[in-house]
Amino acid sequence: MKLVFLGAPGAGKGTQAAEMAKRFDLEHASTGDIFRRAVAGGSELGATVKSYLDGGRLVPDELTARVVGRMVLEEEPDFILDGFPRTLPQARLLEEMLNARGEELDGVIYFELGHEDAMVRLTGRVVCGGCGRNYHVKFMPPAEEGVCDRCGDELIVRSDSSREVVERRLREYEEKTEPLVGYYTRAGLLKTVDATRSPAEVSGATEELIKSLMNDE
Repeated sequence: MKLVFLGAPGAGKGTQAAEMAKRFDLEHASTGDIFRRAVAGGSELGATVKSYLDGGRLVPDELTARVVGRMVLEEEPDFILDGFPRTLPQARLLEEMLNARGEELDGVIYFELGHEDAMVRLTGRVVCGGCGRNYHVKFMPPAEEGVCDRCGDELIVRSDSSREVVERRLREYEEKTEPLVGYYTRAGLLKTVDATRSPAEVSGATEELIKSLMNDE
């Protein structure tokens, strides 16, 4: 079973990928983890990735694809790709790599979440300045507004949850990654999950989709 999980920041695809990987005995291959493993391995490929990361630069599409090919496609028969592909060129490179191995994706699960819903989820995150506990002002609020339940310290907006940062992340997603929805729809691979529902409902819907894909094999 070879799957790609797609979704806007805040849609919960990473959480679902980790959960479904455990349920179905699949490799959860997130881009961040793959890069860290490549760097830790000390190979020439890992050193090249490290040079980009250390310089604060984006790892180019072709290099990202090579790392995914080496660390995932060549090592794992069954996987969920989380964070790759992010762009149309990456999607085409993934298709080429799989085709070269006589393989193909079994499905792409898209966790659909609108811009405004994503904004609410991502900008509502706060953290305790003392013990570091995380909250969400709407979905997981503290008992007393602005005060940590655990230690009583003041809660502050997370650095990655300012409106400006979130807007930039969503704009980049909409420009670079959202076109993959149409790409995989045309390929007949896309399955959609309503990510506005509760985590339990999203998990249930995702599990049923994966089961149906397994039955189609």
